[in-house]
Amino acid sequence: MRRDRQLVLISSHIGMREAGDSGAQSTGRLHAIDTAKGIGILFVVFGHAWRGAFHAGILRDEALFRAVDNMIYAWHMPLFFFLSGLLFLEVVERIEAAPFLASRVRRLLWPFVLWTWLFFGMKLLAGGAANHPVTLADFPLIPLPPYEHLWFLWALFLSQVLVLGLFRALRPVLDVARLRVVFGVLAVALTLLIPFFYVPSPTFGATVEHFPYFVAGIALGGIANRKPPAWLVVMAGAVFGLLIWNASQIWASLLVSLVLTVSACIVFARLDPGAERPSAPIAFLRLLGLYSLPIFLAHTIFSAAFRIGLLKVGVDGLNVHLLVATIVGLAGPIALVWGSRRLGVAKLLGF
Repeated sequence: MRRDRQLVLISSHIGMREAGDSGAQSTGRLHAIDTAKGIGILFVVFGHAWRGAFHAGILRDEALFRAVDNMIYAWHMPLFFFLSGLLFLEVVERIEAAPFLASRVRRLLWPFVLWTWLFFGMKLLAGGAANHPVTLADFPLIPLPPYEHLWFLWALFLSQVLVLGLFRALRPVLDVARLRVVFGVLAVALTLLIPFFYVPSPTFGATVEHFPYFVAGIALGGIANRKPPAWLVVMAGAVFGLLIWNASQIWASLLVSLVLTVSACIVFARLDPGAERPSAPIAFLRLLGLYSLPIFLAHTIFSAAFRIGLLKVGVDGLNVHLLVATIVGLAGPIALVWGSRRLGVAKLLGF
């Protein structure tokens, strides 16, 4: 029973963590991943609030918009792919392919399909008040290419299925340590080669672009439970700061994003002490990490609704819009999870 519970805890971290999982983690390793995901989802919500303000005409400084947008998108989504890879080998070594794939359909594909329809429905109801209005003729009955921000779930699903196939093919001849080396070489090779051979695709493009980060997470998963020394954290922070400033001027390459992601994770790993009763800021970040999937799924609906409401009553201050959109984008989905649990429909909603 204890081993089964540990597998549940580990498997909950190969994607954005599910809010229905147990809140009690067994190791600081899992705490640190939750904290990193909490930071990541905070930037996801703010990033969409930032873009929403620009497209609504609230933010008019295009140079400022591009600089901040470049800095956020240089690392925050690669971070989630990287974190999803850290414990992937531990899971696929212990779970048979069929139940694993079934869990991916339930945890990734079902929310992807359902929330595509829900998100479209909300945009349809918003009418001309939406930044990008839609009509019923646009309804995505088959949600491919992926709709809006939900590309992440589709890309992560494809990445996990692809690596599962590679694992099944290579595991009979390579032990886990050597597999990690292979995936590390593959991650670096892909970041260098994809820019030369990549052909954009609305259905598979995001998977191709983000697959190296997932594979890199797998490669470094063997040391994910180690606390980095202070000197390494300082170095990683300096590298992150230098590269993120450069990213404000020009869109980051895959290699730069990979270095940014690894550097950020080194800093985040030191940030969480692994204590069962952490400080209030760390507890808050862990909470956001715990609810990262429902926040990701629903935050734009809450943020957009409040942005539209504020504009209708004449409030157009940028700081107010960013603050409100970020707060409700985080709090609204958490409240939705709590309400759906009381009604017994949390799993139906993909939570």
